[in-house]
Amino acid sequence: MINVKKRRNTRILIILASIFGIALIGFLLSFFFTSNDDKKTQLTEKTENQLPSTKRNLQEESTILSKQYKDVVGWLRISGTSIDTAIFQSDNNDRYLRKDKDNKETKWGENFLDYRCDIKKMEQSMQHYIIYGHNTEVDTRFTPLFNYKKEEFFKTHQNIEFSTLYGNYKFQIFATYTTNTDFFYIDTKFKDADDYETFLKSLKAKSEYDTKVEVNKNDTILTLSTCDYGIENGRYVVQAKLVK
Repeated sequence: MINVKKRRNTRILIILASIFGIALIGFLLSFFFTSNDDKKTQLTEKTENQLPSTKRNLQEESTILSKQYKDVVGWLRISGTSIDTAIFQSDNNDRYLRKDKDNKETKWGENFLDYRCDIKKMEQSMQHYIIYGHNTEVDTRFTPLFNYKKEEFFKTHQNIEFSTLYGNYKFQIFATYTTNTDFFYIDTKFKDADDYETFLKSLKAKSEYDTKVEVNKNDTILTLSTCDYGIENGRYVVQAKLVK
């Protein structure tokens, strides 16, 4: 009787040991494959991050979108910000101020080019292109321009891409500042080259940083303008010259 009981207990121990062994093997296999998957994922992410990003043709993107929206004249992009957007232009500066591309009422409108600007003259001298966008106080429209109030950001993000239906262009920032509407920084008509150069000097003198970027009467410039609620009728302005 005692031997039968011993044999039964032995069998139970063997069964329990087998179950434990199988469970342990399952756990080890699971750990092994999970660890390998994590390593593969990390390797994949590392490889992807090392690959050069696909170079976009913003002129082409503008052209495609202009077939749906006739007022699309270009595309604006600033690296390191959420500004990566189509630019519209009407025959006045009210159309896109409080209406979107589908002509629906909206507080923030669209980002738009001043109606006085001619995108066909980009590479001519004495050209001033002005793009307006609202300050939504969140990371949309032209609010990201306020990143330039931080000098470190300015130092590492000095280029602006503005492509039109006629070409891809790069601009280098020469001035950033807060002003108000008393300072007429959006002039587009100049008596002559000297008048234009005097205007450029007034812009550069406003800059909150010494950008070391010179501008002269042969330059085409780009102005990005948004509201600065810190002062009455305030505006925050980022200005750049065409890199020819």
